[in-house]
Amino acid sequence: MRKFLCLALGVVVTLTAMVGCSYDDAPIWDKFTKLEEQVEQNREDIATLSALMDALSNGKVIVTTEYSAEGVEITFNDGSKILIRNGADGKDGANGQDGANGKDGINGKDGVDGKDGVDGKDGKDGKDGDSIFESIEETDTEVIITLTDGRVITLPKATEDDDETSEEGNEDPEELGYELRVLTFEDKDAKFSPMYLDYADGWTGREITTWSDLIDEPQYNGPLMYGNDQMDAMYYWYDEGNTELCHTFPDNYAYCFWGGGHAISNYWGAGYADEDRNGHIAKYYGEDYVDQWVGKPGADAALGWFLLQLMTPIAPHSGDNFCIHYGYKDAYSYIENLPEISFFDGEPRVIDHIYVTNTNYTLNQLYNGVKSEEGNSFGGDWSGLTEDAWLKIVAQGFDSVDADAYAEPISEAEFYLVNGYNVVDDWQKWDLSVLGAVAKVRFNFLYSDEMGGRYGFTIPGYFAYDDIAVRFEK
Repeated sequence: MRKFLCLALGVVVTLTAMVGCSYDDAPIWDKFTKLEEQVEQNREDIATLSALMDALSNGKVIVTTEYSAEGVEITFNDGSKILIRNGADGKDGANGQDGANGKDGINGKDGVDGKDGVDGKDGKDGKDGDSIFESIEETDTEVIITLTDGRVITLPKATEDDDETSEEGNEDPEELGYELRVLTFEDKDAKFSPMYLDYADGWTGREITTWSDLIDEPQYNGPLMYGNDQMDAMYYWYDEGNTELCHTFPDNYAYCFWGGGHAISNYWGAGYADEDRNGHIAKYYGEDYVDQWVGKPGADAALGWFLLQLMTPIAPHSGDNFCIHYGYKDAYSYIENLPEISFFDGEPRVIDHIYVTNTNYTLNQLYNGVKSEEGNSFGGDWSGLTEDAWLKIVAQGFDSVDADAYAEPISEAEFYLVNGYNVVDDWQKWDLSVLGAVAKVRFNFLYSDEMGGRYGFTIPGYFAYDDIAVRFEK
């Protein structure tokens, strides 16, 4: 970093000396541009290094490494990812297209002292800049990351025992000692008896015979999730005859989705930038609805992202349906009871894994800053992603279905939805077996300081999940 400072000071001195003179300053501004690029490279490298140390300290193992012109993307067994980028100009950096540190790299065609090696044209001190990462090597069992100061970080790779077991639960059952049953939320897999959602005000409720019967329409303020007066939506589901998992909207001064819950959905569509909003709303609420509001007073509120609260940016992990979690509890929250899934028969079991992703609504405000449709930041100052930002789901395991809102969990597991500039926007597997045998699991959010405000968590507290696998002992 010292040489960057010296370069900056040298440029400033040069500029001072040249004031009032006719001079071609293009080379100087070119140096400034490269300096800015290098500073950004350093920021990203430090964030990546921090994520690597976190992985090391938490016992994570590497599932995949993918090489591209951009760098090396490492995926861990908890679903989190990091990208070790190439050098400052990207073209021929730490693990570029053809080698570790240059066009032909440390182990490349021309070797350490060759044309394009460590000290060569495109190497460590060459055209394509300084990354703090010297090289990455892989063996059958580990990934070895060497830093430019000589330090080495060694992370284990997933073994066959860590590999994903067949979701059908029939792979080598004698050796496993259990079968996996998967809650897919698909109609073809529904084994439950008909259920009835009972509501007040004389409404007899709705008969539920398939998972799709639980999908509300519209997504916001629909009759299943909000009831007739936003107070009495007795929404629940039960995977009877399969995983035995069940869920009921928690009682937070009312039984409806604004108080938290897990709602079945099939709403999805690519895009979560501001310009995508009206197209999505038109798809699910109709072109006429959009047309009657665009350009008119109150349009921002009438065409808000909250109307798309059951939507993901990608298709379900499998089939047509998935589930949306909403709800969080912090020092400022009015919520007393967190949403939870539990085993209907009260029998503790190991939940092997679950697939999770962010929703469009959450992603929009993560990238663009927190705002209501009228511009209110909800008492916070979140204006978009930073390298220090983080957001994670916390799963809390309990050994009894009767554990109340203030009971201490017997185990916890965490999953990062946001880690600096690394943001989950696809389905990622989350290992929940670390919770052990549990009778129920509650989900909450933890977040970095800048995601909070006078009223607590300012980011929309949603995530989507699909394909929950549960171990049943043989």
